[in-house]
Amino acid sequence: MYRKTGTLLTAALLGLTATIGWAVPATAAPAAADAPTFSLSRLVLEPTERGYRGSLRVTITNNSDSTQGFYFQIREAVAGSFSGGAESRCESDGVEEGLLVRTCALPRGNDLAPGESRRATVEFQVLTTPRSYPMIAAGGLVTAYSYETGSLGTVPFSAQFRSLDGKLARPQTYVQDTQANASVQVIGPVTDGPENTRRVPLRVRYAGDARQLGNSLTAAQLPAGSMILFTEPFDGPVYGSQAFVPGGLLMQGEERDVALFISRPTDPADESTPITVALATHYWNETVPDVDPSDNTVTFNLAVAAS
Repeated sequence: MYRKTGTLLTAALLGLTATIGWAVPATAAPAAADAPTFSLSRLVLEPTERGYRGSLRVTITNNSDSTQGFYFQIREAVAGSFSGGAESRCESDGVEEGLLVRTCALPRGNDLAPGESRRATVEFQVLTTPRSYPMIAAGGLVTAYSYETGSLGTVPFSAQFRSLDGKLARPQTYVQDTQANASVQVIGPVTDGPENTRRVPLRVRYAGDARQLGNSLTAAQLPAGSMILFTEPFDGPVYGSQAFVPGGLLMQGEERDVALFISRPTDPADESTPITVALATHYWNETVPDVDPSDNTVTFNLAVAAS
């Protein structure tokens, strides 16, 4: 984690963001001629086959007469939209007003010589269905810091969603779902799997675009000796009662077929014991409420039907 010497501005900047964040690249307030400065590009999210993607570029310039180290802190404009990227050197730094915060280093090192500028790129992805009209989401903030002198200031930014026909002008406000709309169902018979397991085939669906950092499948009433060992697609060993849906975050409207491989119970008679698996959507340290919890659980047992 990087040293921090200031805090983000909050509500006072949000109204200003909606006005200027989508119009022009933003720059911190004027500073003394020899003071370090920073500026932002626009964040334009382009429609793709999988939601929207775009990048924000942060440029820091060392106008002083001595070498200084710099980093910046960024709050996303759309909840759960950070996606990393090859150049991104950011670490999680909590949540502010429901939006993720990252603290980011500069590429090729944080030290800038007198007069030197360096640009960092942060990638974003919004897993919502692309629209025929442009949209905008305000609320993003960037604060840049010098290790030597502290905060260089805070600049607000907005996420601009380009329409399917390429337009950005006259955008509507992007309204993200506040509740998840996920569901799970059993899609086939339980069968024998490797390593003395039973394979349970499931289909997970994510109908909305609510904030998410992962979706879990948690088994309850597991008989003695049984646990989830791994998933299909394989996403590493589990050895417990909870596995995350493999394959990363789910796009709005996406259905994904997965399987749980559960070890057989110690007592073969327990193969008929009902097991419940519950699907939940997670964001930071919270479980996102679901619009219809009734389709978030399935019940089955580990008995294999006679052929």
